[in-house]
Amino acid sequence: MSLRPPLFMILHILPSASLRGLRLWMPLLLIWVLLLPFLLVLLPVYFVACAVLDLRPFKTLGAFFMVLGSLGGTHLEVCTPSASVFVRIY
Repeated sequence: MSLRPPLFMILHILPSASLRGLRLWMPLLLIWVLLLPFLLVLLPVYFVACAVLDLRPFKTLGAFFMVLGSLGGTHLEVCTPSASVFVRIY
């Protein structure tokens, strides 16, 4: 099990009427960097909410990062009659 968040995602959208679809390669590292200022602003609110709900804040943060770290290797396929979407997280 890794605490490293996923760094890369491939999103492939394939319409049924066309032979070629849209394939997007997304570096998730850029998304994490953009979200970092918001997380730092919300961190005191998180600690207050944990104090009110009588939760251990560092244990819940560790659990969150363990879930986030286990997203790597996820393959999601959604097929409908009009289109198909494939998501791979690395």
